[in-house]
Amino acid sequence: TMFDRRFQPIHIFGIKAGVNVANQYSPGSKEVFEAKSIAGINAGGYYSYFISRVLGVQAELSVSVKGSHWKDYNFSQEEAKDILTYFDLPLLIRYQPVPLISIHAGPQVSYLARAMQYDYETKLKGAIDEYYKLLDFGLVFGIEANLPNNIGFTVRYVRGLKSVYAPDGYNFESYNNYFQFTAGYRFEREMKLQSRSKKNIKRKK
Repeated sequence: TMFDRRFQPIHIFGIKAGVNVANQYSPGSKEVFEAKSIAGINAGGYYSYFISRVLGVQAELSVSVKGSHWKDYNFSQEEAKDILTYFDLPLLIRYQPVPLISIHAGPQVSYLARAMQYDYETKLKGAIDEYYKLLDFGLVFGIEANLPNNIGFTVRYVRGLKSVYAPDGYNFESYNNYFQFTAGYRFEREMKLQSRSKKNIKRKK
C-alpha cells in the first residue's frame, strides 16, 4: 500500500552536478528570429523526505546556466549568445513505484544572478542584466535512476511559464526551456522511532 504504518520516514540528502541543454522559445517570431540550444553547467544539493515507501517530497537549490544562441534576421542581423546564470529552487513530488526508479514533478522558481551576452561579430562579452527579469517560473518533469552505492542519474525537462524578457514596449516574449542531465550522490537516513513501552521493558531488565 502507499501508506504503511510500519514504514519509518526516510530523509535523503544529496549533491548533484551535470549539464543543461538550454534554449529560449519566442512565440510568433520564427520568421525573423532563430534560437539554438547552448550547453551550460548545473550543480547543487537537495533534500528528500519520504512519507511512505513510494511517495515523497523534494526541495533543491542549485546554480544553473541557461540561455540560447540566437540570430535576428529582421533589421540588425545580429548574432549572439545569451548566457544566463540562475539560482533554481524547485519543490517536487517524488513517486517511486520501484526502488530503482523515481518520477518527479513540480514548480520551480529561479532567481537571475547574472546575464551575459557574447557577440559573434565583435567577439566581445558584456553584461545584459537590464534585458532580463530577475524571477523566472517553470514546471519540472523528470525521472531518476537510483543505482547501487548511493549513485543516481537524473533526466528532466523544465518548461518556462513566464517570459523572461524585460524591456517594455516590445512585442517580444522569451521563455526558458531546457533539458537537464545530472549525476548525484545521496546520503540516506531512516528515522527509528522507539515506543515508551519498549524503553520501560529494557529498564526493568
